[in-house]
Amino acid sequence: MIVYTIKNESESNEKLILRYKKMFFQTRVANKLRNGRYATRALSSRKIREKAIIRQVYRDINEKARA
Repeated sequence: MIVYTIKNESESNEKLILRYKKMFFQTRVANKLRNGRYATRALSSRKIREKAIIRQVYRDINEKARA
């Protein structure tokens, strides 16, 4: 995925770089590159379930914070 930014008229170079970094990390390109660096085994069903439980805990905490 290609990510690029175009400088606005009254925008400083520092602000442009920050905007580019934000867009780059939101596309998760860095994660894909980092994860593809080494060969890894597929997760076992137990590990998948453990991660699902942890995700659900964080979702519940987030829901309580919003309410």
